[in-house]
Amino acid sequence: MARSWRLRIGFMLAGLLLLLAACSNSGSNSEGKNAGAAATLTPTAAASTGGDTAASSGEKVLKVRFYDDPAGFDPATIFRIENENIAFNIYSGLTTYDSESGKIIPDLAESWETDDNRTWTFHLRKGVQWQKGYGEFTSADVVYSYNRIKDPAAASPYAAEFGNIASIEAPDAYTVVIKLKTPDGNFLHQVANYHQGQIVKKEVIEKYGDQAKWNPVGTGPFEVEKIDPSSEIVLVRHEGYYQGPAPIQKIIFSIIKDEATATIALQNGEVDVVMRSNVEENLDTLEKAGFKMNHVDNYAASLKVFNLNNPILAKKEVRQAWAYAVDFQAIAEGLSPRLQTAAKSILMDWMEGYSENTAQYAYDPDKAKELLAKAGYPNGFTIKQDGSSASGVTEQMQLEQEYLKAVGINLEFDLVDTPTYNQKRNDGDFEVSGRLLPAVNPDTILFSYLHPDNIAPKGMNGARYDNPELTKTLEAARAETDPDKRSQLYEKVQQIVMDDLPYLPTYNSNVYWPSKPNVDGIVINKLAQVNFYGVDIK
Repeated sequence: MARSWRLRIGFMLAGLLLLLAACSNSGSNSEGKNAGAAATLTPTAAASTGGDTAASSGEKVLKVRFYDDPAGFDPATIFRIENENIAFNIYSGLTTYDSESGKIIPDLAESWETDDNRTWTFHLRKGVQWQKGYGEFTSADVVYSYNRIKDPAAASPYAAEFGNIASIEAPDAYTVVIKLKTPDGNFLHQVANYHQGQIVKKEVIEKYGDQAKWNPVGTGPFEVEKIDPSSEIVLVRHEGYYQGPAPIQKIIFSIIKDEATATIALQNGEVDVVMRSNVEENLDTLEKAGFKMNHVDNYAASLKVFNLNNPILAKKEVRQAWAYAVDFQAIAEGLSPRLQTAAKSILMDWMEGYSENTAQYAYDPDKAKELLAKAGYPNGFTIKQDGSSASGVTEQMQLEQEYLKAVGINLEFDLVDTPTYNQKRNDGDFEVSGRLLPAVNPDTILFSYLHPDNIAPKGMNGARYDNPELTKTLEAARAETDPDKRSQLYEKVQQIVMDDLPYLPTYNSNVYWPSKPNVDGIVINKLAQVNFYGVDIK
């Protein structure tokens, strides 16, 4: 049966591709006509067609495709990778990540020490300046920022990341002492330049209130000049940045949602960089034309989130049946082999504590039907999956739907605008949804998804999963100071969760940011972020 189904997916893919080709060749499709003309441009020609004003004035302006509606840039509530790329370049944390290695390196804290992984003392840089004339950064800013994340009034989905903090003190203007309730050898990740770790200015938050997300002010290399949620985001370099001004004076993020249009914009020189190009054919076209194919492989896993409050999904056999019913590897190979592979775990294989000794769900529709019958659904059931109207019902979603239909599961899609989709996921207001959480620290992923303190809407545990054995093991891993013992505990956590399956790993993703040949320094880290401080135009 597996062979016949693989033949079926081949026919389905062929049909979909023919349909897409017919649409793109339609004479009424202006994008199709533009695509044909654009294909004649070489990267060198494309580079010369854009930025003429900037070149003549001597100002280096980088034009970047931004692929969705911006949702705001407040670290307490920020969501989605495209928004995080902006925030990553505006704000700073006590620590940050080296783009190449992913290792923790100093940022606003030039050094730190701890004797027991329970009390952490951070020594701050002196003379660091806030953007837009807000003065010098001090320890008071750290205390305010982190207490704000913990405050229920902020409604931060990242509050549980600081749930282990017992106290935050500032003995002087350049020292911060954070005491934890239990030891945490990974605490430097919690205060890094990512989500809750990003430092904000109290006066800015109080001045703008609920509009602070559209008026971000940080200490990073770039500051906001303009935000138009319907068209563009403009950043200019922070002249007072503590490492010195960036080579690029201005970055214009143009909102281009359509992938084909983004490809044409790069070919025509209308943008210099495409943030996240995720259509194989477009990547092939750009690579053949000589554009740079900046990318990071295997950076994060997409998860199917099952709401365990739903009486159908509350049954483990149903969740396992879903896993057996879909051939995720065949879909990945058929649709986007350079962009994704089938995922095998909630963690990535390069992370500390990754285990291959977990339950595996090879494609087996007969096993899926057997489990559905055991769960009391021999004739299947109907269930809804949330999605974003900006992405629509993708080919990937359609193929998964067909696989599920073959075993009796009728999957329907409920598409809403992106802000509503994000809010529904944060609130846990869905039957089935999706998540992708980039992280370097395995503890970030495991606690975010699995700990009961993070059950939505308090955190990212949208499955509402609460397993006392797993929670005890996870907390022991966080407190363990021996790296080998900590890894063993992480492996046990993975074994439990891959059997319970409140989250179904589906695809591991690769990320591509194609650019003109004259753009240097685009390094995509394991959070799918680019530090634009290191980017230059030849």
